[in-house]
Amino acid sequence: MNDRILNFLKIIALIECLFGFILLLIEIKDYLHLPTPQDIENQFGEIVTWFKYKENCYKNFFLSSLLIITGLSFWINRKLYWGMTQVLVITLFFIVTINLWVANLFHIRISIFLGILSLIIFIYLEIKICNSLFLQIIGISKMTKWLFFVGGGLSCVIWLLLR
Repeated sequence: MNDRILNFLKIIALIECLFGFILLLIEIKDYLHLPTPQDIENQFGEIVTWFKYKENCYKNFFLSSLLIITGLSFWINRKLYWGMTQVLVITLFFIVTINLWVANLFHIRISIFLGILSLIIFIYLEIKICNSLFLQIIGISKMTKWLFFVGGGLSCVIWLLLR
């Protein structure tokens, strides 16, 4: 692989690791100092909806761990790094789409249209990436590509199941 591309990928992997560790440390600090819903209910008599509880940190733990694992996978295996990057991108795309839909920032028809449009663009980019020369140089098989795509779907399901 070209040295310039390899150096660029090393920088990206380092940024992923650093960003993941920083986010993980922030969430651990929040988790240690946040109350549980039972504490708030005992103090105020009811659960406050706008308040952040310990249970709200689990999804962020998952995302920062996924970011750290993706960054570290660069030094383990290039194929694993490509796959973990795909899993991370699929998960982040899913989270952004779900949050736009749930937050009702737009009218429901506009949200559905934006979700479908972004899904079509995402699938087009994935097809272009899967047929790229970069993957032929690394030597990733179609089975491996599909395996990491399914892994991205499982990552989205895990994120949904976390509280």
